[in-house]
Amino acid sequence: MKNIKFSMPELLVVVSLFLYSQSFWFSIIAFSLGVLSRFMEYILNWSLEQKKAEAINEEITGAAEALKSIFKTEV
Repeated sequence: MKNIKFSMPELLVVVSLFLYSQSFWFSIIAFSLGVLSRFMEYILNWSLEQKKAEAINEEITGAAEALKSIFKTEV
């Protein structure tokens, strides 16, 4: 189950909903900042996962090469 979180981007979107009737442009700016910051966090998390997968792949490749060199017979 994924964690449910309520942080600054979500708060900005909710604030923009309540401020829409008071100040249209401020609500648009708050909404845009909320969506943009959540998108940037998603991209950063995705990049981190890609780097982890790449590091694991390199470790597996290194281990396979080490095993190949151990069992390699030279005549």
